[in-house]
Amino acid sequence: MEHYSTEVIGIATAAASLCAAYAKTMMPLRVAAVVANFFGMLYCWSEAIYSIFLLNAALLSLNAFRLYSMRKLIRNIDAAIKGDLSADWLLPYMRPKTFKAGENMMTRREYASAAYYIVSGEVEIVETGETFGKGTLLGEIGLFAPDGRRMMTVRCKTQVQTAKIDYDRFKELYFQNPQFGFHLIHLVVARLQGSRQIAHY
Repeated sequence: MEHYSTEVIGIATAAASLCAAYAKTMMPLRVAAVVANFFGMLYCWSEAIYSIFLLNAALLSLNAFRLYSMRKLIRNIDAAIKGDLSADWLLPYMRPKTFKAGENMMTRREYASAAYYIVSGEVEIVETGETFGKGTLLGEIGLFAPDGRRMMTVRCKTQVQTAKIDYDRFKELYFQNPQFGFHLIHLVVARLQGSRQIAHY
């Protein structure tokens, strides 16, 4: 009976591993991986294969953490879409960057490679004279621009603390979970409707 139970656990481990291998998106892959790691731990413990047991335990922790992070990301995006269109949910995926007063954050016709969230300070749109401050996300539309170039120049009126996210990071988050891309587009469209001037950077 014990041998039969071990075989069942082994089959369950293999089945979950196959599901993970055939998963087309990251969320189902992580779920299947967690299940495979769990059954793998049970199988290795029953067979006294402790080195592989420890490997599965480590992988279980990693996959569970990644799954939790992706679910948290989607919840934060949902809240942003239903709320005030704040981009605060992006901050965990951004890194700090400081600009001096008078420095260009973005220059017209330059290749767009990143978006910036203003943490403190003020910037001015040179072509229009408009001013933006804390809480403004600039540059995310460049990710979708056909030629990938900036349409306006953004100059710092004061020293500006920003949080920067590269477009490559946007793409990485999208490929990890396509739902992120859907929510990002939803957020961008909502921002275009409510604040058209930001759409040009």
